[in-house]
Amino acid sequence: MDQTMERAGNFLPRVDEAAGNPNAVDRRVVSLTAPASAAAEQYRTLYYRLERMRDVKPMKIIAFTSAMPGEGKTVTAVNLALSAAKANPDRRILLIDADLRRSQVSSVLGIRGKVGLAELLAGECGVQDVVRRFSSTRLAIIPAGSTPEDPTQVLASSRMKQFLKAVRDNFDEVYIDLPPTLPFADASILSHLTDGVLMVVRANVTPTKAVNQAVEQLHGAPILGCVLNGAEVSTTPYLKNYVKK
Repeated sequence: MDQTMERAGNFLPRVDEAAGNPNAVDRRVVSLTAPASAAAEQYRTLYYRLERMRDVKPMKIIAFTSAMPGEGKTVTAVNLALSAAKANPDRRILLIDADLRRSQVSSVLGIRGKVGLAELLAGECGVQDVVRRFSSTRLAIIPAGSTPEDPTQVLASSRMKQFLKAVRDNFDEVYIDLPPTLPFADASILSHLTDGVLMVVRANVTPTKAVNQAVEQLHGAPILGCVLNGAEVSTTPYLKNYVKK
């Protein structure tokens, strides 16, 4: 796997020409659909905060989770990965959809194709079959693929650990969209194999108790902090002068 992952790291796999089509990409992927917006600027700000943290401690693999479904973790992961790819075009950057229960990375990016991480871990296909290179950037993407009978067992397998070692060795930055924490054990298992975890919290929706429970369930994982999603931000007069309408 490591040898074929090296080829993926050098961007030799296929380019999904449909990916990045403005008509196919979800409008919430503001890093593409509205790069001059205040929302896109917040994702860039988040990315550069991570960069400053990397100056103190090397962090290759960053994971995203949430307490419950519907809090925006996938959109956050996609926007941050795209921000990373645009900020550092010379780096090898990979986005992995590891939410094998309710995958959404492909749908929000308009990527076609059914095989993905699940088929790769099952040994049904090779790395070259699952990696997609996003056409407008150097971002490489591995979709989730189909839903296996027991997603937790698949993600806890030794093959998953080998896969993460291979991507760590062959990519400069790796972003993983994990399942929500409270309903399943998946995030708790995988988070301990990453260098940092960001908990996505939807403003005025996620109960504080649920966030606390999720953090407790991830006990021992390298939690970097929370990303507040869906908050109403009053644009200041200063910012209005610099954000294109």
